[in-house]
Amino acid sequence: MSNKEKITAWERVEIARNPKRKTAIDYIECIFDEFIELHGDRVFKDDKAIVCGLAKIGKQNFTIIAEQKGRNTKENIERNFGMPNPESYRKAVRFMKQAEKFRKTSYNIYRYKRSISRNRGRRKRTRRSYCKIYV
Repeated sequence: MSNKEKITAWERVEIARNPKRKTAIDYIECIFDEFIELHGDRVFKDDKAIVCGLAKIGKQNFTIIAEQKGRNTKENIERNFGMPNPESYRKAVRFMKQAEKFRKTSYNIYRYKRSISRNRGRRKRTRRSYCKIYV
């Protein structure tokens, strides 16, 4: 598809919802030689909507933080349809700090979405995580 071709709004929706569309884990597997997924925010639990881990290309080490959505209904439910909870943001901040401490390059495959702030955290804590991530 060239830049001159115009696609309709519905065609964009179809592209975005295509179950065969690559996910963050697919890109990680294509780009990096090795990937070790790490879990948990050390406060509540692991939220599978955000994938964090250590990756390697040759001798270069990287910290990866990515948003992950499932391919089918079962995976989508497991990954909360790619909508991070507050613990996801805490996990992302934890791995960003780890990357800074060990002077690793950090790659973020991340899109801003709303978070679900019910019993596990309040909006104020989630905003603090946003500030740490985006500043």
